[in-house]
Amino acid sequence: MAHDPPTTKVTVLISGEGSNLQALIDATSNLMPYLKIIRVISNRAKANGLNRARNASIPTAYHNLVSGKYHASGEKDPAVVTAAREKYDADLAKIILEDEPDIVVCAGWMHILTPKFLDPLAARKVPVINLHPALPGKYDGAGAIERAYDDYHKGKLEHDTTGIMIHYVISEVDRGEPIVVRQIKCRTPETLDELKGRIHAEEHQLILEGTQIAIHNLWAERSKDN
Repeated sequence: MAHDPPTTKVTVLISGEGSNLQALIDATSNLMPYLKIIRVISNRAKANGLNRARNASIPTAYHNLVSGKYHASGEKDPAVVTAAREKYDADLAKIILEDEPDIVVCAGWMHILTPKFLDPLAARKVPVINLHPALPGKYDGAGAIERAYDDYHKGKLEHDTTGIMIHYVISEVDRGEPIVVRQIKCRTPETLDELKGRIHAEEHQLILEGTQIAIHNLWAERSKDN
């Protein structure tokens, strides 16, 4: 990474506190001056990350399955839920692509993305990356830190080590190609909240590292295409 890439437009997807989003916002003024966050989208109206974006004068959007009337609250019919999620994902792709981003970063986005979302972005050569608090192939999906912590105390955690990765998003949950991985050794004594605190502190660094690498990869690919 000898020199900065061109200005890179980024859409960030969040669902909660937005501390990893904040790390990206802060990096635009020093580590990654080429990073231009063009919109922050949340699937939760009360996500504090939306406030962080507004405080930084970044446009926001709220896109929710129920409030967007994709399906009713508490819908139990699997066929209805599946159709609703696919329509939701297709509309999310349209919202994002209208802004013409170069890359999408999932920073605490708690919604599984289907091919109805991923395929339109792939067609436009817009990569999607995600932060997941586990090592590749371990603890896919929600509750990864809790499951690793439980296994550690049962003596089942391999090498007493969990971790974090930034990876490319594919339709198989948390199974896309890793971009950067960091191992985290579990400790005794340590509460679950203390482990979460250590992991979150590392996440703020790793999301910057992973985003940098993904952006450099993106421009390297584009230069080949040209």
